[in-house]
Amino acid sequence: MTLRRIVIGIVCVAGLVAVFLFQQIDVAGLIGVDVKMGRFLINRTIRFLLNDALALGLIYALFHERKYVIFALYVQVAGIFLFLLPYFILKIYLPKYNGPLISFLHRLILNPTLLMLLIPAFYYQRQVEKRKV
Repeated sequence: MTLRRIVIGIVCVAGLVAVFLFQQIDVAGLIGVDVKMGRFLINRTIRFLLNDALALGLIYALFHERKYVIFALYVQVAGIFLFLLPYFILKIYLPKYNGPLISFLHRLILNPTLLMLLIPAFYYQRQVEKRKV
């Protein structure tokens, strides 16, 4: 592993920790959004994109293979449509609903869970490819 990849990995892990530690910061409020729901949507979208971008960087640092990063990017885009948008729809149209569905979506949105699950999968894929050679 090169020094460049190590530095990228450390920066991405530190970024993920920072996003977690500073999750209460109201970014939308800092940029002047006054509408409560608008602030909610902007803050959650920024956190989702930051977490997933940092997780993509971590995948790049660990594996340094274009195919893994592209696949992870596809998973991130799918996550936007399959998890982020339904989460927003539920929060907008059913604001009082706080059942298990919204709880699970909340966890998937605010944590880079899907992309982190790809790391052991990519590691396994790499080990299988090495055995074939």
